[in-house]
Amino acid sequence: MSNFERILVPTDMSDFAELALRYALFFNETLGSQITLMHAETMPLYPEQPFAYYLENATDARRDAAERLRDYARERVPAAVHVETTVIDDIPARAIVDMADNIDADLIILGTHGRHGLTRALLGSVTERVLRTTSRPVLSVTPRLFETNRGIAFQSILCPVNFTPVARIALEHANLLAEKFGAKITVMYVAEESDALLSLDLQQEFASWLDPLVREHAEYKKVIVHGDAAARVLDVANHIGADAIIVGAQHKFFADDTVIGGTTERITRFARQPVLTVMRRPVGEVREVAMPVLVARG
Repeated sequence: MSNFERILVPTDMSDFAELALRYALFFNETLGSQITLMHAETMPLYPEQPFAYYLENATDARRDAAERLRDYARERVPAAVHVETTVIDDIPARAIVDMADNIDADLIILGTHGRHGLTRALLGSVTERVLRTTSRPVLSVTPRLFETNRGIAFQSILCPVNFTPVARIALEHANLLAEKFGAKITVMYVAEESDALLSLDLQQEFASWLDPLVREHAEYKKVIVHGDAAARVLDVANHIGADAIIVGAQHKFFADDTVIGGTTERITRFARQPVLTVMRRPVGEVREVAMPVLVARG
């Protein structure tokens, strides 16, 4: 179980990306986490100059980007906090996943724009691509936090479960944060109609699965609701004023790509709270890692 000792924060050095860095600084202040701030510098898709121009000036561009990243960190990070900075030549999602592996990150914190619709569905996002390819916990943070005037805290945690191994992993992460921050955990299960028919006593089944997993020090309550899983999770999170949602995601293969469940994706996309997604990849799956030439939605 990770203690969030090393955190990777990808950034495009925009004001929007500062929210992810603020969460990383919160972890540093409360848990002593080490922070690596990274930026992926890529060649323009439609360059204004010939490609040879960008190749000839790649070293200067990388040096300029590294200096901008250091300036960005100096302006936003307290002088007493040491933050490593690095610039990688690669597409952002792949750079993030590879860098997280290279530094053995315990957590990736990503700012996510929270856009949705046809264009985004076709193009995807950096956050969703990272979620599909990493096996490390990802905390996605959204600008919707500004709409609710929500501060950075982990006092109330919502953890949806569904009796699966990855749900156990998610609950362990909830327990860890509860231990570190003295948080209250709300554990919920969304029952579909088939569940009500197949289980004579869903409440007892839920309690027997849950109780041994929740440590004695954690204050928690159980919630069972019926309906659309993602919608119900978001409703409960808003109703209880959750500071974070912790959800498990099982990687599944589709052709040559990896996908995560639709419920997890919808929660991550629409939540007004930070969403900590913990992964469980298929047994025996080995991802080929490309060497680089490395939540607040991108």
